[in-house]
Amino acid sequence: MLLSLILAFSSCTKTITQPLNNTSQLVIEGVVSDTTGPYHVSIAQTANFYSDNVYPGVSGATVVITDVTANVTDVLTEAAPGDYVTHTIAGTPGHAYQLKVMLNGKTYTSASTMPQPVLLDSVTIDYSVNNNFRPVANYQDPVSQKNYYKYSMKRNGVHVNHFQTFDDRLSNGRYIRDKLDCDTGTFHNGDLVKVDLVGLDAGAFNFLKEAEAVAYDNANLAAPATPASNITGGCIGYFSAQTVSSKTTVVKN
Repeated sequence: MLLSLILAFSSCTKTITQPLNNTSQLVIEGVVSDTTGPYHVSIAQTANFYSDNVYPGVSGATVVITDVTANVTDVLTEAAPGDYVTHTIAGTPGHAYQLKVMLNGKTYTSASTMPQPVLLDSVTIDYSVNNNFRPVANYQDPVSQKNYYKYSMKRNGVHVNHFQTFDDRLSNGRYIRDKLDCDTGTFHNGDLVKVDLVGLDAGAFNFLKEAEAVAYDNANLAAPATPASNITGGCIGYFSAQTVSSKTTVVKN
């Protein structure tokens, strides 16, 4: 879960104004993408920040995702405690989606519009720093639209506990060759590396950018912090209608 990642990793100082409350909080994370469904909404409850990072799933919610553009509504089924899955919704670029969660007399809502897809051309490896093989995402940023991205990686099929955000504010319409951040020694000779280029809308991007700062740039804050959710109603987490383009390569050095 993203919140586990936020609480687990840090490196330097970043000022975030919203403090992390030591009381239990609801976490909602939902995604619709242009990949094949079903899609998932996870609902969990946090523990005290200083206790073990174990977040039990929350059962009994009514979860609805609506494709506003296509006028299709999907009532999700709880497949496991706190894991709610879709049945009919299909992720389509350009379509607007709404999330509605009803739980214990409260309602939580969010909206997200799926951007047009941007495709990775390739993933290469930067070997310039000894023992720190860094994947490089190579793709053309379109000039016709504002783009927000998230990179995520897998090593030999296992997620790397690091994500990275990027927007084209200073790179609109340029060819992007982005070296991805990872810890020294994450990748080794012979590893299969998979990179996902995830296209986001502004609301999901702002949450993830702030989450990235909390996760990796927050070690010296006097109190922990959480990013501002794009879900209304008073919870942690985010909802995103997003595109995904993936490429793989093998480390050969």
